[in-house]
Amino acid sequence: MKCSVIVATNDRQILEACLLASPDLASGLEVVVETGALSAGLAYNAGARKAGGDILLFVHQDVFLPAGWMDRLAWTVKQIGKVDPQWAVMGVFGIDEEGHGHGHLYSTGLRRIVGAPLEMPARVRTLDEVVLVVRRSAKLQFDEMLPGFHLYATDLCLQAQGKGYGCYAFEDFCIHNTNGIKVLPKDYWTAYGFMRRKWASQLPIVTPCMTISRWGIPALGYRLRAAVGLGRKAREIGRRVSNPAALCSLLDYAWPPSPKH
Repeated sequence: MKCSVIVATNDRQILEACLLASPDLASGLEVVVETGALSAGLAYNAGARKAGGDILLFVHQDVFLPAGWMDRLAWTVKQIGKVDPQWAVMGVFGIDEEGHGHGHLYSTGLRRIVGAPLEMPARVRTLDEVVLVVRRSAKLQFDEMLPGFHLYATDLCLQAQGKGYGCYAFEDFCIHNTNGIKVLPKDYWTAYGFMRRKWASQLPIVTPCMTISRWGIPALGYRLRAAVGLGRKAREIGRRVSNPAALCSLLDYAWPPSPKH
């Protein structure tokens, strides 16, 4: 397996403190950094064209990958290839057809571990954007018409499934070292509207954030709850930490024993 890491960044300091501080990336692994892009699709497609790997790893700039992360990925790619040679996209957290979440990571923004360890990859309908693993030979591309930096993983999963490929959540614990938010930004709703139009025949679509539906009822419910919540005492929001490696050493994240190749 030859893997390339691709990251879109707008803050070099965050990139260096998080993703580039990941121990496995110090071993000469190819890292393609894209700056100044107007959307995730533009950044990631440009990075993929430059990358030499047959496995493309698209990662947020504020993610920290613990030591041994790449070994576990290599093991997972080998195992999933035996079960489903036609897999196309994997991620560290996803939602299946029944709306159940699968995956395992820590979010500083949420101030908690999300999900639970997986013994084997779980087939899902959609994935979170935080970490995406794409098999290059599936010949997928991010939609450059999808604006901004939201829901592009959902779009890629739907593209893959439309071509008969499988999408999976897999066990590879990481830290999403992000600042929490009180409400979803305007850019999210722009992407939501785009996805609702593009994938109208596939609705409803359950994503790790919320359901995209024909009439937008889940979105309306979210906005009403957010409006009420903002009128009350604000809940405590998690903040990015300065040393994600130190945080990782403190977490009891119950990572399964390292796999044998």
